[in-house]
Amino acid sequence: MKKTAFIGIIAAAFIAGSPSSPARAAEQHDKNAGIFTAQIPEEGSNIAWGQAILVVDKPLEEVLPIVLDYANYVQFMPNFTKSKVLAQRGSRAMVYMEVSVAKGAFTLWGQLNLAERPQDGDSRVVEAHLMEGNIDAFNARWTLTPVDGGARTEVDFKIFVDPDMPLPSSIFSRENEKAAGKTVRALRTRVFEGPQGSS
Repeated sequence: MKKTAFIGIIAAAFIAGSPSSPARAAEQHDKNAGIFTAQIPEEGSNIAWGQAILVVDKPLEEVLPIVLDYANYVQFMPNFTKSKVLAQRGSRAMVYMEVSVAKGAFTLWGQLNLAERPQDGDSRVVEAHLMEGNIDAFNARWTLTPVDGGARTEVDFKIFVDPDMPLPSSIFSRENEKAAGKTVRALRTRVFEGPQGSS
């Protein structure tokens, strides 16, 4: 297969998930109600971080345990097909994960270092950094902040993935932004549905 044809197939697989009709676009809007998303430039890269912000109608004490439940990310995180804790001490853990992308055409895998970072103030921050894998970069950051007197929680999630594929960087920037939005939406659902089916 010629390289240009291969690249075309990959691009089509990535773009396939975009809304293709007014009805589908409206459906996506309803699902994303209350979610702000953006792309944030990354120094030294043409690929941008994806960011999503959402306020969840639950206190931080009910949201943080789900973010720290690394072994069960596979139960609710979009496109996760595997999440296995290799070692853990407190909130610090080494986690092996697999993520399906491009409508299942590819599987990205990596060993991540996840940990809660000390912060000033009331916010709680959990970061993930790639140690090794079949991608160039995978970094993520949860920032949870109590609002409305602690009755609700602002969730600010950022993700940067560089899958090392021969496609325009703008495609991956859009994918990062979409992934951020899907992730906070999945977290909101998990918070209200509870951990049924957790391993």
